[in-house]
Amino acid sequence: MLVSMLLAMQAEEVIVRAVELRPANPWVEVFSASCGRQRLEVRRPMRPLQTGSRVLLNGRAARGDVSPLELELGEAGAAYRMSFGCSQNGETMQLSWVSGLVGEHGQVRYRAGSAEFRQGALVRSLSEEANEETFWYR
Repeated sequence: MLVSMLLAMQAEEVIVRAVELRPANPWVEVFSASCGRQRLEVRRPMRPLQTGSRVLLNGRAARGDVSPLELELGEAGAAYRMSFGCSQNGETMQLSWVSGLVGEHGQVRYRAGSAEFRQGALVRSLSEEANEETFWYR
């Protein structure tokens, strides 16, 4: 009986199937932090690239002129390092970032900046050219 069971098991055909996973669509990189009752979120589309980045406060578009900030944070192909800070009373949030983008000849262009949000609005945003040390230090 044992021998017949072994022979039956060997006679069964083994089927191996491989399924290639598809990338999520849409694919979004999200950086977020909470400070008191405020939640700041930076959403960067990775695929498809037709839409730009979005800066949201509590799930809504931040008030104020966020267009330059969203352009700065939406550079396709750039690597970003972001950090968040809160005031002690939880009313003000700060976003700091450094980005690096490889150019045609292998040189990397670095940028650094910060933005401050208070009561659902962008109150200040600055950015400037940076260097490799700035990118890796933060």
